[in-house]
Amino acid sequence: SRDANELHLVPQLAPFFDDVENEIIIISPYFVPGHEGVEFFKKLVDKGVRVRILTNSLASNDVGIVHAGYSRYRKELLRNGVELYEMNKKLTRTQRKSIKGEGGSSKASLHAKVFIMDRKQVFIGSLNLDPRSFYENSEIGLVLDSTEMAEAMAKGFDADIEKFTFRLELQVDDDGNEELLWHGYENNTPVTFYVD
Repeated sequence: SRDANELHLVPQLAPFFDDVENEIIIISPYFVPGHEGVEFFKKLVDKGVRVRILTNSLASNDVGIVHAGYSRYRKELLRNGVELYEMNKKLTRTQRKSIKGEGGSSKASLHAKVFIMDRKQVFIGSLNLDPRSFYENSEIGLVLDSTEMAEAMAKGFDADIEKFTFRLELQVDDDGNEELLWHGYENNTPVTFYVD
C-alpha cells in the first residue's frame, strides 16, 4: 500500500538527507522530483547545502516519458540554486529502436543510483528519485558510513563531471525571458546547445 510508509525506502533515508550540512551529490537515471522534491532541494540550498544532481539527458534516456516528467522541473530547480547535469551520451537510432518499450531498459547510459552526503556517507541502491520508486516499487539500498569511499566518489565526480555531461544553465534576458543552455564537450571542444 502507498500508505505503508514503514515499507518504503524514502522515510528511512530522510534522516540522512536532513543531516546533510555542506554538500549532496545525487546520481539518479530517472529523476522526477515533483513539486515536493523541488521544495525539498530548495530548503537544502537555502540552508547552505551545495546540491548537484546528475541524471540522463533526452539523448541518453531510454524512457522518454520519464524525461518529459523531469524536464518540467529543470528551470525551477536551477532558479533555486540546484546544479543540474545531464549525461552527454547520444543513442543511435538503432539503439533507440532496440530498447524501445514501455518497461524501459538497463541500456541507458546512466543507470547508477548513488547519493554522496557531505563526503562522509554514500547511499547505493535501486532507488530512483521519482514517484514510482517512492510509492510503487520495492526498492533496496544501503548507506555506507565511509568517509574514505564518499570522498573518493565525490572526487571522481568532481574530476569527470564536465567531461561526460552537459551542465545546465538558466539564462535570463533583460525582459525576464528564461532560456536553458546545455554546456558540454563534443570531440573535446566546448559546445553550448540551446535545445535538448
